[in-house]
Amino acid sequence: PAGWHAARNAGRHPVQPSARGGQLWGPASHPPPLPTQPAEVNTLIAKDRSNLFVNGLSLGGLKCSVIRDSLHTEGEYTMDLRTKSTGGAPTFNITVSMTDKTLVAVMGKEGVHGGCVNKKCFEMANHLRRSHY
Repeated sequence: PAGWHAARNAGRHPVQPSARGGQLWGPASHPPPLPTQPAEVNTLIAKDRSNLFVNGLSLGGLKCSVIRDSLHTEGEYTMDLRTKSTGGAPTFNITVSMTDKTLVAVMGKEGVHGGCVNKKCFEMANHLRRSHY
């Protein structure tokens, strides 16, 4: 959406990590709120998507592989990711969805199918879009 690109091009970072007014919208007991760094947000919303499938990206310091990128696709606005395992640790599915003013990131628990995570994230983002966020 246009709001993200205008903010990025102006050098502003339009989101606080998983926050509204400095407060988390969801539980933070799992790995860190996503995303946590301006560089991570910029990677997510960048127009150049060419390296995402090769290099992956980081969210909240977690290295992720890109499974499906429809973040800039009209009517979808989602990106499906999977965390990379380090030292045999479990991996998790993550979906990020974009609205005019927010990024929504949903991380599933161990063993939760990515389609379930995508559906929850997509529904939350649609709710925010209908509420003009």
